[in-house]
Amino acid sequence: MTQLKEIYLAYLDCLNRQAWSELADYVDPDVEHNGRPLRLAGYRHMLIADYAAIPDLQFQPELILCEPPRLAARLKFDCSPKAAFMGLAVNGRHVTFHEHVFYDFRDAKIARVWSVIDKAEIEKQLP
Repeated sequence: MTQLKEIYLAYLDCLNRQAWSELADYVDPDVEHNGRPLRLAGYRHMLIADYAAIPDLQFQPELILCEPPRLAARLKFDCSPKAAFMGLAVNGRHVTFHEHVFYDFRDAKIARVWSVIDKAEIEKQLP
């Protein structure tokens, strides 16, 4: 269990540093996200697009639960999306929100991801 948590924390560090060349160390080549088979290249592209839309994006774990080969996390974000985000006119405003995410690991790499962002939390912060 501890090993899976350590791998996950290293993965978050990789994301926060935008170390895309290291992503394959943590993510399975056939990764799926919310039921979509993205493969590693598509997953990397999705993350790069997230950082383009939210340059100050940082993944901050608040809660991590492990039951190998699965891991669940509540992630906190304090950031300023440049334009519309999730259909909301954030447009550079600072917002705080959470993501609830579940992972299936295969051979110590993330193989499946299910993610839900708390959109209502963002809506409460906008005029």
